Amino acid sequence: MKSVCKTIFLGLSLVAVMSCSDSDQQADPDFVPKNIKKTFSQSNSPMVFIDEAHNNFLTKNGRYKPFAQVLSSDGYTVKSSSEKFTLAYLQQANILVVANALDKNRRDWTPPFTNAFNSSEVEAVKQWVIQGGSLFLVADHTPFPKVIENLSSAFGFEFSNGHVRDALFRIDDKSLAEHSITQGDSQSERITQVKSFGGSAFQIPAKAQPLLTLGKRATSIVPKVPFQINAKTPRVSMNGWHQGAVLEVGEGRVAVFSEGMMFSSQFVASTGKKYGLESNGAEQNEQFLLNVMHWLSQ
Repeated sequence: MKSVCKTIFLGLSLVAVMSCSDSDQQADPDFVPKNIKKTFSQSNSPMVFIDEAHNNFLTKNGRYKPFAQVLSSDGYTVKSSSEKFTLAYLQQANILVVANALDKNRRDWTPPFTNAFNSSEVEAVKQWVIQGGSLFLVADHTPFPKVIENLSSAFGFEFSNGHVRDALFRIDDKSLAEHSITQGDSQSERITQVKSFGGSAFQIPAKAQPLLTLGKRATSIVPKVPFQINAKTPRVSMNGWHQGAVLEVGEGRVAVFSEGMMFSSQFVASTGKKYGLESNGAEQNEQFLLNVMHWLSQ
């Protein structure tokens, strides 16, 4: 998810955010998935819950509508999830999508930030995954990594609570990993490039497999208050950190990403400019999303 900001760049290091309005971002009303082949039929359709019970910035009928459209085009049953997490509730789903949860219904980005999920919810999600559920977790730029920290750390993922720039991940430079997800089930499903649109980054646990790995030039700007950035704001190298990875836990699976726009198509109302699935360089992002979903469905 690319934060739509007016910025001033002074040299290569100074970024001053003059104004920022995420409310200006909307789902692309003209988006149509490229996928025309359904993997699943009505009789074997996996149930996907998209979390909307935690003040999520990305929702099924909101900014993640194109995400839901891509899944529906492949035969998934996609539903909004408006209940707090319990093991009994989660057992109704095959895949849980948690995308940019927040600790409360915020009108600004003023700290402090607290957990979006209570300890009982985190335990319910972990037990559900161990028993065979699949989690698709997205936490974008600050403050989103901070508010889901207890959930991500329960699976061993450590986020940087900052901002990184857009990135291209390619097979030829190994920033995009060779994995069953990138190989696909046929030549038409093979992924050679994925584009992200900012976000954050994370370190992975020992048993996780990286998908998207940042290179030597990648840095994270880490402000105390989101979007309040000046020359003194810390810059931290993200070389070797990740924007996508997967992990098998018990009988279940987890896919973690630190950028959400790469799986949606959104436009800025004030300019009409589009970002995400229909952007130059992101031509394979839709198939990459489907391949991730197929891996989670196994």
